Amino acid sequence: MHRRSHLAPRRAAPLLAVLVGAAFLASCRPPEGKATRAADAPVVVVRLDGPARVGVVPLVVEVTAAGAPVTGAVVKVTGDMTHAGMQPVTAAAVETGDGGYRAAGFAFTMAGDWVVTADVTTPAGTRVSGELLTTVAPK
Repeated sequence: MHRRSHLAPRRAAPLLAVLVGAAFLASCRPPEGKATRAADAPVVVVRLDGPARVGVVPLVVEVTAAGAPVTGAVVKVTGDMTHAGMQPVTAAAVETGDGGYRAAGFAFTMAGDWVVTADVTTPAGTRVSGELLTTVAPK
């Protein structure tokens, strides 16, 4: 009587796992020549209008789409410290023209590392955001 080994399927399992994993990773990549973001999608740039110090530091938000200014958007700015335990700071930004928005009353409440996010809703209803990472100095 000839005894048959069941080792062949066990040896094939790692090879099959590698092939399935490679196929999965290849399917996650964007197609060749395709943009991952629409060229005319709004772009949001956030910058400080003054030194990054504790206290009031106005923020400027610039919103463009296809290189043209976006007017009539609703812009909300939120500042979060990078460590847990601090309340976020929020402010509404007012349109200043040519795709510019200003949060004049934005105030950093503590020295340290901050992430400032501008959430923008365009008149067409498109929602986009931009971030600024900054280190705030004491007064």
